[in-house]
Amino acid sequence: MSAASCLLTEDQFLCSICLDVFTDPVSIPCGHNFCKDCITEHWNINVQCRCPNCNKRYNKRPELQINTFISEMAAQFRQSAQQKTSRSSSEQQVVKPEVHQMIQKRRLKIEEIKASVQLSNKDADREIAEGVQVFTALKESVERGQAELIKTIEEKQRTTEKQAEDFIKDELSTDISLCPGTSPAVDSFLFLSYKGLFLILLCKMLSLLLIVANNLQ
Repeated sequence: MSAASCLLTEDQFLCSICLDVFTDPVSIPCGHNFCKDCITEHWNINVQCRCPNCNKRYNKRPELQINTFISEMAAQFRQSAQQKTSRSSSEQQVVKPEVHQMIQKRRLKIEEIKASVQLSNKDADREIAEGVQVFTALKESVERGQAELIKTIEEKQRTTEKQAEDFIKDELSTDISLCPGTSPAVDSFLFLSYKGLFLILLCKMLSLLLIVANNLQ
C-alpha cells in the first residue's frame, strides 16, 4: 500500500467538491469518488442526480459504495502531510533562535561600529582644536617677537642718531674754536657743511637698518 501511495498524486486524494482530502470516500456508478457528506449534500440541493465530474445523469439516486482503498490511501496521505507539517514546524522552531541570535550579533556589531565612529570623530575634533591652539600661540609669539625686534631696532636707531648728532656738534664746535677770526658767514657755512655730512651719514644708517629689519621679517 505504501508503494501504491507513491504512485498517486496529491490531486487524487482530493474531493472535487470540497477540494480537500477525502473524508469517508464513496464511489458512484460512473467510477468517480467523493466525500460521502459532499456528494450527499450536492444531490440534496439539486433536483437531478448528476456526477459533478462527468455530468452523467441518474434517474434515481444511486447507492453510494464505500471505497476502502481510497479511504486507507487518504488516511495515509493525511498522516504523511501532518508529519511533514510537524517536522517543518519543529525545524522552524530550531531555526528561529539561530536567526534571532544572528540578528542580535549583527545589531551589536553595528552598535560597536557606530560607537567607534563617534569616538573617532571626538578624537579628530580634539586634535583639530589642539592644533589650532598651538598654531595660534605660535603666531602670537612670532608677532610679539617681531614687534619687540622692530621696537629694539627703532630705539637703537634713535640712539645712534642722537650720538651722531652730538658727535657732529662737538666736532663742529671744536673746529670752529680752532679757527680764530672766522666770520659768522664762515661759521654758518661750516655748520651747514657738517650738517649735510650728518644727514648723508644718517640716511645711509637708516637704509642699512631698514634692510636688516626686512630680512628679519
